Amino acid sequence: MPVWRSVPRPLPVRRLSRLGPFLALGVVALGVAARFASPGALWLDEALSVNIAKLPLSQLPGALVWDGSPPLYYALLHYWMAVFGQGAVAVRALSACTSVALLPFIWFAGRRVAGSRGAWAALLLAASSPWAIYYGAYTRMYSLMALESVLYFLALRRAMERPSMGRLASTGILTGVLMYTHYWDLYLVGVTGLWALWRSWAELRWGKLQPGAAPGAARRVLCSVVAGGATFLPWAPVFVFQALHTGTPWTSPPGPQALLQVFGDFAGVGPWSVLLAFVFFALVVLALFGRAGPRPTSAVLEVSLQPRSRFLATLLVGTLVVAVVAGAVSGAAFDQRYIAVVFPLFVVACAAGLTVFSSRRLTAAVLAVSCLAGLLSARQWDAQPRTQAVQVAADLNAEAKPGDVVVYCPDQLGPAVDRLLTVPGVTELTFPHAIGPQRIDWVDYLSAIRNTNVGTFASYVKDQLAPGSTLWLVYRDGYQGFGDRCGALKSWFAQSLPGMETVVTANPVYYEYENLVAFPG
Repeated sequence: MPVWRSVPRPLPVRRLSRLGPFLALGVVALGVAARFASPGALWLDEALSVNIAKLPLSQLPGALVWDGSPPLYYALLHYWMAVFGQGAVAVRALSACTSVALLPFIWFAGRRVAGSRGAWAALLLAASSPWAIYYGAYTRMYSLMALESVLYFLALRRAMERPSMGRLASTGILTGVLMYTHYWDLYLVGVTGLWALWRSWAELRWGKLQPGAAPGAARRVLCSVVAGGATFLPWAPVFVFQALHTGTPWTSPPGPQALLQVFGDFAGVGPWSVLLAFVFFALVVLALFGRAGPRPTSAVLEVSLQPRSRFLATLLVGTLVVAVVAGAVSGAAFDQRYIAVVFPLFVVACAAGLTVFSSRRLTAAVLAVSCLAGLLSARQWDAQPRTQAVQVAADLNAEAKPGDVVVYCPDQLGPAVDRLLTVPGVTELTFPHAIGPQRIDWVDYLSAIRNTNVGTFASYVKDQLAPGSTLWLVYRDGYQGFGDRCGALKSWFAQSLPGMETVVTANPVYYEYENLVAFPG
């Protein structure tokens, strides 16, 4: 027998292809399970969400004036907690469920843009996305934003093809729903309105129709978007006040580099995220400019925006550009969380880029690497504990007693610790407002910090101490706008209240880390 016949043959391609559906099912199952894996205690943003949502609905507008957000998510969380409770797993499950609900709709979106191959690619990329997994276990509205965004995209496509009353009504309703969920959704709605206005004018001026669009569809879509936007008018006074007085004082305005940072934001953290960000960038470029299907015989390089990606590119790139410009002008943040509004569009763009490859084997290989990198990046992202409040609250519960005073500096450390604090009769105060720690007053926040004298605040706190009670200080320097004020507050207490003891030292392994010191009475 020849030697070459004794060498084992590679696994036939057909046999490997039969494993494809099972591997895809495994990726989706892992992604869904990861969304329900609670990574520990709630940190600042999540604790604030619960503290606002548990208020009576009539008090939500007043509470959100401080917070700077629209009300829809908090109203949904209010009813969710009424059924499932306020535990960490329970409140995060709302985001997990909306994140899972996104998956079938992103399949439909991928199919509309890039056919059957694009549909399955979009589903697997969304299921294994480290961004979607992380924020699918996050008590905030970001998963809901992503779900609404893909529904909005599908509604717009359907209305452009056949602008029936039902489809136009769906577009208008989703416009209003988006605007009541998060203010970054205004960027998407605004870009959609400008696009519809441009298409309407182009049709009237030159008779040019959007590919696949019905005559007059753009004009009717524009009317539905305007009608949906009109539902926001009752909330407009609150929005104007928030825009003038709250904003995002915890960060700096964005620059042009934020547009490239998006690829890293969606790729998660860790070494695998670097590879994933590179793949994302390549796939988006291919989706926008690569030709799908048979190639022309000429060897001339053709670089042009592909017709199937024009609408998608308009919403995706236009929303991000408007967000950067608006942030640079107003000082608003460009944050990893807020890009939820374009997450489905980004995933569909990556899926469309995968369909440019003529080789199915190459497509499967790139998709497999992307899914593996996504799941590994998500695992590392979730491995970081979110808050050191668990350790701080455990020590306070063990050592504090009724009559003690707990001070939080900055106030942003308060909600997570307060949620876990079980000692009765403890007075809690926050710097700079000297109020309770359940919520943060973001109104004119930086001005409030600058106008609060550390010594005056410390004297007020000292006056609250009863004989024999202990002052506990939860603090950390380095927060935006605070400078070294929290460290100065600790020094002031140390000079006037001898016997300072360090109970907990800040550990940067936590996303939200802090110190705890005690000044015994």
